Amino acid sequence: MVHQILKLFVCVALVVSMTGSAFAQAGSLSDDQKKSLSGPRKQLATIIFGGLGGAILGLSTLSFYGRPQDKLSNIAIGAAVGVIAGTAFVTYKAATNPSELYGDRSQLEHELALAQAAKSGESPALGAKLTFEF
Repeated sequence: MVHQILKLFVCVALVVSMTGSAFAQAGSLSDDQKKSLSGPRKQLATIIFGGLGGAILGLSTLSFYGRPQDKLSNIAIGAAVGVIAGTAFVTYKAATNPSELYGDRSQLEHELALAQAAKSGESPALGAKLTFEF
């Protein structure tokens, strides 16, 4: 039983250290670079923090038992439910708002057109439009 608790502690420590370094990097990035963190890293962090939240809720249920050491599986069950809930939430958000995950497609298409124009030696159309009214 002590080995199971030790394994759980090591797993939680690894997860927290990995996500902590990702968010520490995010603090030193510019605004444009922070926007690029809205994809898979943000989704993974949501799933991991859902699992940690579930594990904490499972841990909080132990105080309701006379022999809490017999119910340590509540921690793992809570973590599993948290990971499943986090995954369901992330999947729902990606399905309803794909631009959050994949970014703005119009900007990508514009950059692609500029790259193709530069490759062929043509003058790229910048999208500027001049109008004169008299």
